[in-house]
Amino acid sequence: MKIVSVQERTVSLGSATANAAISFDSMTASAVVVEVETQRGRFHGLGFSSIGRYGHGGLLRERFIPRLLAASVTDLHDPDSGAFCMQRIWGVLMKDEKEGGHGERSGAVGVLETAIWDAYAKSEGLPLWALLQREFGHSDECGLPAGQTGVYASGGHYHATGDDASRLADEAKRCLDTGYSWFKLKIGGASETMDRKRIEATVAAAGQSRRIAVDANCAFDAPEKRQALAKLDALSLRWIEEPVNPLNYRGLDEVSSALTTAIATGENCFAAADSSNLLLYGGLRADRDILQMDFVLSYGLTEYLRMINMAEATGWSRRNFIPHAGHQAALHACAGLGLGAHETGSAPGPFGGVSACTRIANGIATVSDRPGTGIENKPELLRYFDGMID
Repeated sequence: MKIVSVQERTVSLGSATANAAISFDSMTASAVVVEVETQRGRFHGLGFSSIGRYGHGGLLRERFIPRLLAASVTDLHDPDSGAFCMQRIWGVLMKDEKEGGHGERSGAVGVLETAIWDAYAKSEGLPLWALLQREFGHSDECGLPAGQTGVYASGGHYHATGDDASRLADEAKRCLDTGYSWFKLKIGGASETMDRKRIEATVAAAGQSRRIAVDANCAFDAPEKRQALAKLDALSLRWIEEPVNPLNYRGLDEVSSALTTAIATGENCFAAADSSNLLLYGGLRADRDILQMDFVLSYGLTEYLRMINMAEATGWSRRNFIPHAGHQAALHACAGLGLGAHETGSAPGPFGGVSACTRIANGIATVSDRPGTGIENKPELLRYFDGMID
């Protein structure tokens, strides 16, 4: 495989929504197209940033794209077998980068590496999920075959125009009626009384509390706010997400010890070393808690697989892994590797729903067997690549 060209575009997501921590009004993302040439022809790989961080245009243009374009064909292939090697690609991208200090570079490498995976899968004539199954194996612990994954809907944001409980209940019911397993809403950005009404409305719409999860976006980091978590614990929700700051391991350990409800966290861990510290010092419980590391923000699938291997070696299961964000690459990773479930946004846009060729029913997504990640079959996402593909 030869890298022919790489394009990057910073785009505006512009959504009038917010969670407990940030507004998405001025949020940007990076759209990346990598063109490769193989013995089977030329292929375009598409990558798109994850939500919650900004575009990575400067880093991509100054460091990572030039490294990729400067790489020789031998740099991209295993010296013994001659096969194309994503580990070698990762090494090219990370040349002269020091350990630690992940910051925004992990997202720049992640979106670029994801585009290369898309191109690689297309060059092999495989959907990404099947390529991942072939390369790394599929876990049957979730009880689903390769090509299928559990799927849930994420929404319940705060809106500038106000967000009443009845509208939120309608959103939850629509998602569950569409075939999603459970629904997640944002909390911590309104009064405790208002959030309680919002939770109760969605539980009523769902019919049972286990079909509702909440995302606090670190709203309970201060010790004096922890009493609210005890009240949430009594509701027997599916999980409480990011109750404290992602680097506050002591606080997370305290919360884990106090709660029966599952905790979901990890979306702001950007490397295998970060994830190792989370499991060592965060007090998380392998029998119930959820790991949400987002590989598009975390140096890509190559580093994500290191996270999975590290966690499995310490008693965790692939069932515990439910990636953050709802991008197409994560859908394929869940279906190909046998992860716990896939998150998808409930609102229209690049992170909402799934590709048109993916079927959702009874809480299960059956992913298409079309080559690549399927961005071309998701018009609300593909529009960000207008003019970038021949």
